[in-house]
Amino acid sequence: MKKLILLSAMVAISHSIVFSQGCLPEGIVFSTQAEIDNFQTNYPGCTEIEGDVNIMQGAIANLNGLSVLTSIGGHLQFYWVPLLNLSGLENLTSIGDYLYIGEAHSLQNLNGLENLTSIGGSLYIENNNNLTSLTGVDNLTSISQHLSVGNNILLTSLNGFYNLTSIGGIINIWSNNSLTSLNGLENVDGLSIAGLEIKSNSLLSSCNIQSICDYLVAPNGTIDIHDNAPGCNSQAEVEAACLNSVGENANTGELTFFPNPATSFITINTKEGILIEEAIIYNHLGQKVLMALPVNNTVDVSTLKPGMYILEVVTENRTIREILLVE
Repeated sequence: MKKLILLSAMVAISHSIVFSQGCLPEGIVFSTQAEIDNFQTNYPGCTEIEGDVNIMQGAIANLNGLSVLTSIGGHLQFYWVPLLNLSGLENLTSIGDYLYIGEAHSLQNLNGLENLTSIGGSLYIENNNNLTSLTGVDNLTSISQHLSVGNNILLTSLNGFYNLTSIGGIINIWSNNSLTSLNGLENVDGLSIAGLEIKSNSLLSSCNIQSICDYLVAPNGTIDIHDNAPGCNSQAEVEAACLNSVGENANTGELTFFPNPATSFITINTKEGILIEEAIIYNHLGQKVLMALPVNNTVDVSTLKPGMYILEVVTENRTIREILLVE
């Protein structure tokens, strides 16, 4: 009898371990609230779904029944669901393939995805008529492939992406009629971007954020910018805005430096040998990233990431600024 009890216990433990290591490799589709509510009963111990998850075309009011999920190995897709937000997915940390949020016309924000840090495929946020904010993805740091944000007619800001540092594919921002700037994407590494499409955002006039300016210095793919508001209506306009953000005290011929673009060192020459007291380098956001006392008028810039910077040279007479490109 004792052996039978022990054997039963071992089977139960083994069963639990199998589930905790992954489940549903074939994926699952949710189209009713009951399927959501009964998930933990129907799949006890299932916290890591190996396959795809599709939540679509059903009268689903909340996702609370999925609160045990920590990862999804395949894609996660929301399509035609009347959710106001994504509450219930607070324990989800990673998605192995793409995340698609589309035609969710009641959706107002992305609250519920606060612990999501990585997406192994692309992120599509498209055709959501009442989406006004991207709050909820505040801890997302990497998207392995593309980012597409399009036709969200009430979306005013991309600020929910402020912790996003890496996008491995194309950034596609299109037909968001209330969007005025790309603020929120400024911390993305410009070198990680593989293409840029910014089009048909009728109020979008401010595109000269650090990541976009850095990408335009050394593009790693296509560039397609058109039919936005003045200031972001073409590649030339965005490049001009990047350059114009240098600010006051621009160089009037009193200073030259080379090479530009630079990779390791720059040498600064001043008119009539005016003494250089200090060289300061700022990033596009105006943050000081390097301060040096030039040795033989030479400054080491090898620690700077590739991108666009502002070189500020302080002399005995004045302060002079110039654009510095680092490759």
